[in-house]
Amino acid sequence: MWALRESTPARRELRRMITIRHVVCDREPYFVRDTATALDAADYMASRNIGAVCVLDPDEKLCGIFSERDLLKRVVVRKLDPAGVSIRDVMSEPRAVIDCGDTPREALERMERVGSRHLPVVDGDRFIGMLSMRDIMRVELGEQGAELQLLHEYISH
Repeated sequence: MWALRESTPARRELRRMITIRHVVCDREPYFVRDTATALDAADYMASRNIGAVCVLDPDEKLCGIFSERDLLKRVVVRKLDPAGVSIRDVMSEPRAVIDCGDTPREALERMERVGSRHLPVVDGDRFIGMLSMRDIMRVELGEQGAELQLLHEYISH
């Protein structure tokens, strides 16, 4: 169907209007402090049903990311006690971040470039939240719905 193609004017206009700020602005930012243990972070992630969490230093600056993969590779496989392991010792360095003024398309391209399903969102150097590939897919589906609505209104008049 021509209306859903990438190149339609309505889709291009929607892409310019939606920023990462729109995607994450109403959500509680998920994070743990750099004083947490791996167990603290795992409990936090499990209670919120999330696959990764940002790690913030005492100045509220992003200093790392801790994911399910980090838990498996850096704690479980090494047979470490998660309650005794500092999050700082097992977190990953952020491979990339996305600015809250960037678009979901830019975020997806960055995720693909660095091989990540999550990107920390920042406003300058201030941590805002975490963006997941799932969040971007929700935006994409919403854009398709909006474009179909525009097409329906056009045809109806």
